[in-house]
Amino acid sequence: MKGKDILNNITEKLLGKRTSNSVVGSSYKQFNDGNVMRSPVILAVLFVVTISDLIPTYDLSKESIEFVSFRSKPAPPSVDAVSRCETIPWNGCQAQFNEILGLNNLLYWRNGTIINKQVNQLLQANTTELVKVCNARTQFYQCLGTSYYACLNLFNILDTSDPDFVNAFDYTRTFLGLEFMCNAGFEEVVTQWPCLHGIQSTIAYQNCMNNFTYNVYPTNFCNMVDTTGKCLNNVYLNACGDNGAGWFGCENFRFTFDQTCWGLRCNVGVVY
Repeated sequence: MKGKDILNNITEKLLGKRTSNSVVGSSYKQFNDGNVMRSPVILAVLFVVTISDLIPTYDLSKESIEFVSFRSKPAPPSVDAVSRCETIPWNGCQAQFNEILGLNNLLYWRNGTIINKQVNQLLQANTTELVKVCNARTQFYQCLGTSYYACLNLFNILDTSDPDFVNAFDYTRTFLGLEFMCNAGFEEVVTQWPCLHGIQSTIAYQNCMNNFTYNVYPTNFCNMVDTTGKCLNNVYLNACGDNGAGWFGCENFRFTFDQTCWGLRCNVGVVY
């Protein structure tokens, strides 16, 4: 589906002209990384709802973060393996991202938890802020160019004499969350905003996330990611009554571990 067709579909949904569920999946064709900036129809949409984090929040132990890092290690001939991340350009692009969103210009990956929290606070507001955040993410992506994935790779970030595991993970999962939300998940999160945005404050959602937080270990990590994705699929599907919502709930969580747990997929219209 082309970007123009996606925008037309979004417009139809917002105007109430479409009643069928979206058919989306792990192979869902993404927006090009500049399309969000050229979406005036989306900019006009504004919904205000209860506070909750659109980018999932949860705690991981140092051992689990090390596991994620090891499984994310770039291997030739991948782009992020042959590209280098230079600190000065990276910090410059980060400062630009921060300035667009009104964050402290000095925040960088070692302030990953703060960045995650403040980006989520912006996403909590409305779809206008969502589009603004996506525009900032697009410009960050374009600023880094071919070094984007090298700079955002957890293994590369932690490959230092003074690693900060929690901040590094919170930093990378913030931008992985935006990569999904501003591309493959964009149509769902905009058109189903009132329902999707409030789910993370529900007991059903928290039960899924607590089960993951308290029971995940490196030895069962990918099984727990799969189980939690399916749990979230059911929560979102039941809450919104829409197949696309279920897929979004699952994929919004799973995508962070795309390079960690190979082969896992979120399916559309399945109740687990």
